[in-house]
Amino acid sequence: MVSRRGLLGGAAVAGVASVAGGTLRPAAALAEPLDTPLTPVDAPHLAQAELMVRYQRMLAAGLLADGLVGHWPLDGAGADISGYGHDVAPGAGATWTKLRAGGELSLDGTSGAYAQVPGRVVNTLASFTVSAWVRLAETASLANMYTAVSQDGTTSRFLLQYDPAYGWAFKLRRPDESGFVVARTATNTAQLGVWTHLTGVYDAAANTIQLYVGGQPAGGAAVTFPAWDAAAGFNIGRALFGGAYVNRFNGAIDDVRAYGRALTAAEAALVGGYTARQNNRYYTEGSSSVTWGSPADPTTWMSLARCSSFLTWVLKRACPWATDAYFRTWFDDAIPEAADYRQAFADGTGGPHLRRITRVADLRPGDLIAIDYRGTVSGNTGHIVMVRSVKGTYSGGMNFSGETQYAVEIVDCTSDAHGMYGKGSYDLYPDTRVVEDDLRKTNFEGVGIGHMMFYASDATGEFSRYRWSVNSGSTNTHSVADRPIAAARVC
Repeated sequence: MVSRRGLLGGAAVAGVASVAGGTLRPAAALAEPLDTPLTPVDAPHLAQAELMVRYQRMLAAGLLADGLVGHWPLDGAGADISGYGHDVAPGAGATWTKLRAGGELSLDGTSGAYAQVPGRVVNTLASFTVSAWVRLAETASLANMYTAVSQDGTTSRFLLQYDPAYGWAFKLRRPDESGFVVARTATNTAQLGVWTHLTGVYDAAANTIQLYVGGQPAGGAAVTFPAWDAAAGFNIGRALFGGAYVNRFNGAIDDVRAYGRALTAAEAALVGGYTARQNNRYYTEGSSSVTWGSPADPTTWMSLARCSSFLTWVLKRACPWATDAYFRTWFDDAIPEAADYRQAFADGTGGPHLRRITRVADLRPGDLIAIDYRGTVSGNTGHIVMVRSVKGTYSGGMNFSGETQYAVEIVDCTSDAHGMYGKGSYDLYPDTRVVEDDLRKTNFEGVGIGHMMFYASDATGEFSRYRWSVNSGSTNTHSVADRPIAAARVC
């Protein structure tokens, strides 16, 4: 489980001084160490793998600091980490919950369902952008209007909201409440219990508004009345109309941001998570491609690969010996499959730079573990991972007589993250790609850091079976008789 605050904290550690021309601020907040710090570079291939993960995590966090005037992760506190000190104060109907990684602010739809900054956050006479992750509660009614973010004067100047007449919407209102303009989705696609990212952009120069849903353009409109200043309060979870607060949110809101400028379409895609899902994919549609990009621009970092192709690219980047010629000589392929790696590790035929490791307890950071699926999974020969650390033995479940279970932190590329958020011992053995319990398929895929459970025979210490994650039951636990395992040290 990785909070957005933790994801953002990786920027300074990874050496990013600026993103898209904007200085990262505040330094104190963004310099917080991640919960998975980089491994020492005595395993240079592991360092390169981790670096790719680090930048993909920045993309998953929607890292964009240029123009921020307010940023509320809402991960258990109302602090504004933009550096402007616009902390929000929750009302009585607001509670801190953990429906997804890092937590969020849940609102019960009552008069106390809000969090407020008393005063102006964005200058509504000029261009601005607001964004938020929102989730309507399963008990909410799609016949009601719910406002996620607004800023008030005599009435709410703008509203980022759900409107049953339109679906997801971004509105600008006249100061006398005589009318409004709306950027909206073409059809009402809102669903209860589903996390959705909304971004509303006001471009004062073009005199237009634009709504983005999930980082993609959803609708726009021309503004037909003059701008006016709203300085009475910035609200999360409600709007002001007719002198009273209305549209109280019933659900959860997370990662609210305000920018003092109009974001571009590419920036809205970044903030809304779309870029992350395009740049980090478990890729089966053609040749793999892995790009270590510019430290100043996370959007230039890309991994379109499967497990074996990703780790092969990592070796080629980090190790002078790891050339196409080497892999063709020893594996008959410039990018071997996972099953090919497993066979070569077991037989000692992977060449002079891959030395077999037989005992689970002997695993070290940077070692490779390969599994052969033996034709049991269509289109997939197996799986291969890189060891970050052996966390120690584990006896909390799925134990087998005569075997010792080890929790191993790994780097890999997968379409199926390791673990289920909030279930069992997941918090002890998390995965950076997991957002929630994935019932709605919101988890990320591609490269990341997770945990697998490997078993050793008490008699020999050698691999005896594995589980995909600490949450896996019998259907995702396999013995070496069914799926052989072999490991090797890169040297």
